[in-house]
Amino acid sequence: MGSAINILITANDNEDFKCIHNALNSQNDLNIIGVENDETNTIIKSERLKPDVLILDLKPSEIDGTELASIIHRRSPSTGIIMMCDIDEDDYAGKAIRAGILGYLLRKADMNKILPAVKIVSLGGYFISASILLKALNTIMLINRFPGQFLEMKDNYPVFSSTERNIVELIAQGFSDDEIADKLNLSAGTIRNYITVIKRKTKQKNRTQAVLFSLIHGLVSIEQTGLLNY
Repeated sequence: MGSAINILITANDNEDFKCIHNALNSQNDLNIIGVENDETNTIIKSERLKPDVLILDLKPSEIDGTELASIIHRRSPSTGIIMMCDIDEDDYAGKAIRAGILGYLLRKADMNKILPAVKIVSLGGYFISASILLKALNTIMLINRFPGQFLEMKDNYPVFSSTERNIVELIAQGFSDDEIADKLNLSAGTIRNYITVIKRKTKQKNRTQAVLFSLIHGLVSIEQTGLLNY
């Protein structure tokens, strides 16, 4: 039988903590090594104890949950992070995965799934709420596809026009400037001007880096590129 899974819990809601504690406390292979109720102590204790799994169940505060997770992930990269929250927006889920979160659960829908989530995350797997699974899965696949190119999350993402998004998606599919121009009924010179703007917006040196940045950060539709078909 393997060693126990060491778990650090951070929760600032007593009812939530009781639910989490009750779900985990009866398991012989789980060991709750600490309980915190604020961000600062969580950062300190996770770095010192290096838990196998950290459960973040913090209600809205000055520090966004994904920002907190990103800090913890950098300081204790071996710790699998599970975040409980109320946000079921696709973009936020993608942001959470990019911050290093392996488990993303919704309080109202997924509190009863905390036990399997802990087991899977402790092994390095993802456990994602069904309602936001598609966007999270796309992000996971891209991180796995380009692990060496994974870019640090930034607060201020650029905004693309619909034409810029179309161009990035077509570049990702391997089309040349002339082919893209033909598809979008624009001149090749106009396409090159758009690509210059895209590189400037993403702060990347070439089109390949700009496309990769755009895909990883969810600025364009992954489905449209066909990358998920490989």
